[in-house]
Amino acid sequence: MTVHAAAALIAFAALQIWLVTSAIAAGAPSGLIAVALVMLLALAVPIARMTERHWYHLSRQALASWGLHARFRRDVRRLWVAALTLPFLWVSGAMAATDAIAAIAR
Repeated sequence: MTVHAAAALIAFAALQIWLVTSAIAAGAPSGLIAVALVMLLALAVPIARMTERHWYHLSRQALASWGLHARFRRDVRRLWVAALTLPFLWVSGAMAATDAIAAIAR
């Protein structure tokens, strides 16, 4: 799980940075997007670490069960889905909020 958590965080950060720079190039205010990036990374790292720590403890206890492999695959799938979809949801939400604030301010 450690390898999956580390790789998912790298993919998440790279995708998030790419989307944020694209949003800034499209005219989004850099302050709001930068704050959104910091907030999301502050949430993503602890969640990935908790998932990795959970599986580290399970492996140290050497729990052998039929459902353990299925649970591992499910957690890996959830980790990667979150890493690859959250940046799109977050940046599009931040862009929509920025547009709404700009419309109200006019």
